[in-house]
Amino acid sequence: MKKIIYLFSFFVFSLFVSNVNASVIMTGTRVVFSSVSTEKIIQFKNPDSQPYVIQLQLTTADNNPDSSAPFVLVPPVFRMEPHTGQSVRLIANGTEHLPENKESVFYLNFTQLPALKATEQNRLVIAVTSRVKIFYRPDSLKGQVNDAYQSVNFSLNNGVLTVHNPTGFYISIRKAILKTGNESVVIRESDMLSPQSTVQWRIPAKIKTLKGALLEITMVNDYGTDYKKEKHL
Repeated sequence: MKKIIYLFSFFVFSLFVSNVNASVIMTGTRVVFSSVSTEKIIQFKNPDSQPYVIQLQLTTADNNPDSSAPFVLVPPVFRMEPHTGQSVRLIANGTEHLPENKESVFYLNFTQLPALKATEQNRLVIAVTSRVKIFYRPDSLKGQVNDAYQSVNFSLNNGVLTVHNPTGFYISIRKAILKTGNESVVIRESDMLSPQSTVQWRIPAKIKTLKGALLEITMVNDYGTDYKKEKHL
């Protein structure tokens, strides 16, 4: 989950910054929406001692509003009182037009603003936007995303590692480390392999030899938990 912080100034008389570390949170770090479902419930919690106004929006990967996203959020805007929870319905609306042989990915942004009283309008407040991925998973896909890595092909040539994902799953990568001899170098962080795609990762020139190289990849499963796999190149 990523967080983006924006500052909004309303004719400031005094500076007030709320504790964003105790703000509204969503249960889970990603949403997996099965094609056999018509809706999915997303849970939010406010562990803070002050109320917040929450705005939900579906966006593209580059953070633009995604009007083509085949989902409806109900409610899209709501107020959360201190120490309460809120359920939001993510309803399918046109998912039948999505590919049936691979996953599709969308992004859910939720922005929270402190709910101000009428006497508190002249304040500097912090709006925090958190972002999570929504994976639409066709029922025709067999197996588990955890096992998809076993089908990924790696080929090393002239300092370039070619990675081919033949599966229908998105594979979320936390970190990829190349180990060779006494060297251990991070070659990729916070990446995602798209279904049925090929990408190239350039190996840093400071790695002197690739003989006997071992690739250690930390990935993320459906529950947001890390798991590691190793592969000799």
